Order: sequence, then C-alpha cells, then structure tokens
Amino acid sequence: MEFRDRTIILGVTGGIAIHKSIDLASQLVKSGASVHVVMTENATRLVQPLQFQVISRNPVLLNLFDTGTDWKPPHIDLADRADLLAIVPATANIIGKLANGIADDPLSTVGVSVHCPILLAPAMNGHMYQNPFVQRNIDTLKKHGVHFIEPASGDLACGYEGVGRLNTVEMILEGMRNTLTATARSTTAAHDLQGTRVLVTAGATREYIDPVRFITNRSSGKMGYAIAEAAAQRGAEVRLISGTATVPPPTGIEIQHVETTLDMHDAVQAAFNETDIVIMAGAPADYRPSEYTPHKIKKTADTLTLPLERNPDIAQALGEQKTDQTLVCFAAETNDLLENAKKKLLRKNCDLIVANDVLTEGAGFQSDTNIVTLLDRDGTCEQLPRASKRDVADAILTKVISLRS
Repeated sequence: MEFRDRTIILGVTGGIAIHKSIDLASQLVKSGASVHVVMTENATRLVQPLQFQVISRNPVLLNLFDTGTDWKPPHIDLADRADLLAIVPATANIIGKLANGIADDPLSTVGVSVHCPILLAPAMNGHMYQNPFVQRNIDTLKKHGVHFIEPASGDLACGYEGVGRLNTVEMILEGMRNTLTATARSTTAAHDLQGTRVLVTAGATREYIDPVRFITNRSSGKMGYAIAEAAAQRGAEVRLISGTATVPPPTGIEIQHVETTLDMHDAVQAAFNETDIVIMAGAPADYRPSEYTPHKIKKTADTLTLPLERNPDIAQALGEQKTDQTLVCFAAETNDLLENAKKKLLRKNCDLIVANDVLTEGAGFQSDTNIVTLLDRDGTCEQLPRASKRDVADAILTKVISLRS
C-alpha cells in the first residue's frame, strides 16, 4: 500500500544488472504506483526503452529536448510530481554526477531537479565500488540525505567475486518503502523537538594499554551520528559527544571528541543537568587496563596477562541522577535479546531501551542499516523492520516524544 498513488521516477543506467530494473518496475506498477522511467543512453544499449514503456504504461524519458503535453519541459514536470527518485542500478558514473551537481543527460538532470527523496542502488565491479573516489561521492550524497541500498556480495558479471552486486528486488522495494515512510514521518514531525536540548553519545572509546595499544570495540558511530543529525533537523539543540568513529560527523552540530570511557563519563556528566533528552548510542568500554604502561610493552614471554578493572557505567549513573530528563539506552546483544534488554532497562533506570542483535545480518556494527526493538518502562515492545540507521533514528525520536507527552 505504500506505493499506491505514488509517483515514482525509476532511473535506469547502463549496468549489467539492468534486468532487475524491469522486474522492479513491474512490481511497482502492480503495487499501484505511477512509474516513470528515465534511461541513460548506455542503458538503452542493454534494454530497449519499449520494454519499460509497456511495463510502466508511461513514456520513457530519453531526451532532454523531448516536448511534453504542456509548456513544462518533461524532466521538470516529472521532478515536480515525483514522490521518490530511485536509480536502479546506480553506476559509479551517475553517483559521481549527482555528488558533484553535474547535469548533462536526462537522468542526471532529473537528479538535480527533484525535491523528493532519492534512493540509489549501486551495482558495479567490486574494485570500482571500493575506489576511494567513488566512496567519497557516496559519502557526500549520504551527508546530503540521499538513501542507499547497499550492494550485495557474490559472483559479479565481470568474473570477480566480492561486493558490488545489485541487491535483490525485494530489498530495493523494502528500501523504497522505508524511504517513503520516513519522509512522511519526518514531514509530519518537522520541528517537533524545537526548544528541546538533546545530548547524544556515539562511537567507540579506547582504553590504552601502552602508548601504541588499546582496547576498543567495533562501533562505527553511524547510529549516534544519525540520531544527532535527525534531532537537529527536527529542531532540537543537539550536543554530540563522540568517541572514535569511522564516518564523518554531521555538520552544524556541536561535537565534543573524547577517547576513553572516563573522558566520555566526565563529558556527559558535565552536560547532563542542562539536557532534556539523553540518547546513549555510544559504545563505551566496560573495562580498562588496571595499569597503563608508559612505554611500549616488548614481546618477551609466550603469554601476557592483562589485568582489567571496571569502568563506570555512564548510563546507570545517569539513571540514578535523572529528574525530568528522558534517558534512552542501547542494548547490543548476541543472545537472549529481549530478556537482556529488559534487565538493562530496569537496572539502569532507562525510559527506553533500543535493543538489537549484532549477529543479525543488517543489524550489527558498521552496517548502514539496523534492526531494533524498542522497549519502554510500561512494557511496550515495538519491533521495527530493517531500515537505514537514519530511519531508525527518526523512529527512536518519535518514540521519545510520545513518552514525554
């Protein structure tokens, strides 16, 4: 039902996985969407435009100089009416054009003309996908709100094996649904955090053993950064306290970088009394070395015993101190997800627990997506479908607002 009466622009580039775009167009039409296909010249070398025209029941845009039925150029008319632009497959070429504002063919021109959400499903050789210039372009687009369906791994058409395969039609459809749902939600919830002070922790802490070695974890900071960005866009005054992260921090947000769990503890404590909502998306280490060795430990014996001592539990300390603040904690588990999350909810006196099984595909550390369950103190348990971390962030914030109302 998410696609019924929606206007979807389906951008099709000259990737070898173009056959999946035909199936995707068919599925969208069956779901009640009005599908308008825009093809690049290279795409027409692989599939005849007539196939998309018959399936979509709409003309295929191939030329910027085609005349429409009224005074508007067809690409502007489409851009004005679209609810979503999905480019499937998205080659390195179209990703680079969009990231740099290049508009030299119908699809790239539509891409810089739309004011609806954009979703890209990359497909290319693995070396191309991992090229730093391509990754930079992808990061640029993500920072500006473009959604992605990450490519899958496996045998590639070029004979290589690795990441770069176009994801399944089912996953692309799910991503399109999530994007449309999140857009509707954020439109409804625009500025619903105006005047609210939100503190977010993100990333991993480091506990140093000696000057060159430390204990850490796999947290990338993506979830915390997504929450901070979403809160700011909903009108909140956001303060972000971040450990080590593998992605650039969101722009326009006050950020304080920390290294150790003790650093994060002190920073959070200093800001807590001036905060309305605290979201503990960071991953502070539970233990630290009992002693720091000021010089590099030399390799001598066959084994090395490293005594550890507990770090302060930042979330639990806040749970004991809070008055009218709303405290959101995370439970990253590998077994007994709900049971462990409920125990943490009570032990730390949280108002909301965001629980996920990090062993589940699409829900673990460093992933661009997450699969979470929201548990509150009233016993409500809401399991969210797999979605981008930005969409999960909006769902968490919407839940927090309902708890505070």
